[in-house]
Amino acid sequence: MSRASLESAVPQASRVLLDTSVLAAYFDGGEQVSAAAACVVDEWVHSGRNAAIISTVTAMELLVRPLRLGAREPYQHVIDFLHQYPNLRILPADLTVAQEAASLRAVHRLSETDALIVATGLVSQVSVLLTNDARWKAKLRPLERRISTCLLSDHMPFP
Repeated sequence: MSRASLESAVPQASRVLLDTSVLAAYFDGGEQVSAAAACVVDEWVHSGRNAAIISTVTAMELLVRPLRLGAREPYQHVIDFLHQYPNLRILPADLTVAQEAASLRAVHRLSETDALIVATGLVSQVSVLLTNDARWKAKLRPLERRISTCLLSDHMPFP
């Protein structure tokens, strides 16, 4: 597995949903999948190769750690990233997303937060969900006609 396998899993011009685990690895920089996350964010999303969507749930989850640490600078860094990063949009959880999330919870047994994140991608018609949560791949297999799940750890080692 490699960069080539990740490129194959995330076709050029496909719109992607970035899960919290991908952006957490990106910001952390020290996780096994951080290099792959950086490739997706810094190269593909930034350049416009792939437009990215994130849920407001993901935005909230990314802000928790710096708040718990009382670290103003990392908190502001995440806020600035979310406001200004090119080709990245945060989509709200409206009633349509809530309906989709309820269906995901009922049928696929996702947690509330996971269901809202995935529902955001489904409603916005992304083609690829990027995550590092292995549970999603199995749980979302029945939805693969609507959205493919790309697990970053499937593409290790990454250069």
